[in-house]
Amino acid sequence: MKILHTADWHAGRQLHGVDRTSEIREVLQEIAELAKQHKVDLILVAGDIYDTKNPGADAEAAVYDFFRDVGSAGIPSVVIAGNHDSPSRLDAVSHLLQLANVYVIGHPKVSSQGGVFDLPIGNELARIAALPFVSERRIVKVGELLDADPGQWLEKYQQGMRKLIQNLSASFSSEVVNLMLMHTTMHGATLSQSEYVFHCTETYALNADILPGKANYIAMGHIHKTQAIQGFAENAGRYSGSVLQLDFGEQGDDKFVYLVEARAGKPTELIDAIKLKGGKQLKRLSLELDAMDRKLEDIRSFEGWLKLKLKLEQPRPGLKDRIKAEFPNVLSVEIELPEQDLVEETGVDLQKMSLLDAYSQYYLEQRGKELPKDIKEAFNQLYVGQEDTEADVAV
Repeated sequence: MKILHTADWHAGRQLHGVDRTSEIREVLQEIAELAKQHKVDLILVAGDIYDTKNPGADAEAAVYDFFRDVGSAGIPSVVIAGNHDSPSRLDAVSHLLQLANVYVIGHPKVSSQGGVFDLPIGNELARIAALPFVSERRIVKVGELLDADPGQWLEKYQQGMRKLIQNLSASFSSEVVNLMLMHTTMHGATLSQSEYVFHCTETYALNADILPGKANYIAMGHIHKTQAIQGFAENAGRYSGSVLQLDFGEQGDDKFVYLVEARAGKPTELIDAIKLKGGKQLKRLSLELDAMDRKLEDIRSFEGWLKLKLKLEQPRPGLKDRIKAEFPNVLSVEIELPEQDLVEETGVDLQKMSLLDAYSQYYLEQRGKELPKDIKEAFNQLYVGQEDTEADVAV
């Protein structure tokens, strides 16, 4: 069966106050045409459909129009929630979307709850293990479903995820096409600097040996740069990346969807990485004010979005507003003055520090003493017990 892999649409994305939904709609229309042109049998969407948990009507319309388009062409889709999505919101429309041949999994589920299901595709059978984004807090509830100690799971996220993946992939067989969708961070993944950094820390990063060897293909989402999974067979799983440059950290990045061919009992073949054409390019410019006059036409004629950094000898009140008024494609203007000492604050390195450790550091800096044990225990209880926006919804 021929499979199209995409992820990280982020419909409803705002960049410095500019709504980019129209660009995302353009790219989704392009992907739908590619799916029909290449006679795709199945589309896998590996999370972050939306940019926020409460997307606007335009963002939802762009997404639903895509599924209506490919669904009317007879192409089924499987969708999982990412860390930007609302699992409850996606689950709420899942039965309705099945009418368009779209299978949505919002909340993480174990296999007995529907985390694994079979989907007939032509003469083949796809066995699909769907694993939406799982936070540290939610892994505790998943652990309870598998009769594990919640406290241990919270401390050992990787161990909990390993057990969950084993549960979902236990029924993989050489008689069917085994597919898995995941929205997570793998060790060695290269970030685009537009991801939500906290959910890309060491706490959330998984080793490649956690992935099921029997999988024909693992469709990854969450990391915005297109890439293979370090330590895993390249054709057996990849990150498709975001569908357009979401922030200036992705300047110069090409965007792709993947076409793969999977057969029961056979190695998967990567047919093509198709470069997407839709969406505006992002670019950063750093200029001396004197040089700006020579660049005016280049700035004005650039068809994408610009982030401008100007080096000035002295403050120029109102300059930022005048530039943005004259050049609508300039979304951000930064001013650098020679007398400014650019001192970076120590801050919190979320790549290396847990949320509790970050709070402990904050308390120490503010109070001059270690975080008391009772406050630490209360913090842990609140952190574990409170779900993002679905506190009383079971996994």
